Amino acid sequence: MITSQGGRLLALGDALGEGPVVVAASSDVPSFRTGLTALDALAPGGGFQRGAVHEILSDPSDGTPLFFAMLLARAACGAGFPPAPGGRQDACTTSSIIWCDPGRALYPPALVAHGIDLDRLLLLKPASDAELTWAVGECLKCPGVGAVVAEVKARHRLTRVEARRLQLSAERGGGVGILLRPAGKASAEHAAATRWLVRPAPGERTVQRWAVQLVHGHGGRVGGVVILEHSRETNRVRAVEKLADRRRRTPVGVETA
Repeated sequence: MITSQGGRLLALGDALGEGPVVVAASSDVPSFRTGLTALDALAPGGGFQRGAVHEILSDPSDGTPLFFAMLLARAACGAGFPPAPGGRQDACTTSSIIWCDPGRALYPPALVAHGIDLDRLLLLKPASDAELTWAVGECLKCPGVGAVVAEVKARHRLTRVEARRLQLSAERGGGVGILLRPAGKASAEHAAATRWLVRPAPGERTVQRWAVQLVHGHGGRVGGVVILEHSRETNRVRAVEKLADRRRRTPVGVETA
């Protein structure tokens, strides 16, 4: 027996709480693209599903991949990359972004530099891990919210029920949940459409680079890696499958999981 939910065909086991088993994906599922061709090509169907949760995993020792979270949130609200002609970033003004920032780690001017309208940015500061999960779910239910970004610390292990509730909330509101979680057993329970592992890659004085790998996404290029690059001088962002070493003229290896 199968049932239809959010444009996907799921096995009956999902309804029994055994986790979704995707049989097929509908081509008319609402989605968005970042505009970074190499990155979008890794995602299922060449895009990121709306009305869904997407997770960004990282090793806590590598820091929190806020840039990649910003990139996805911006794209979910209708503004992709590359920027408009002349280097001007097209503004993200179609819907609101809610960012959970209880530790005040977010630097709003950096978001402005990438075209996010602060009039459409709402900062959420829950007092506890339990409040964060509840608040994210409530925000995802709102049709006017394009993306909700939240970091789930290692000390707070989402249960299967909590993960499922967040997924259902995203389906109800039609927006995108972007969860920043630690890689490993602490994030084993999930109900995400895609999961991405982000690690720092060798960069330059004015250029930041990250290795971004798709580790979960039915129909996507699971295991595929791109190098995400941001130039501080030009504010340009790009994603490439390989990064050449100009001195040796050989590709820089990227470790895969």
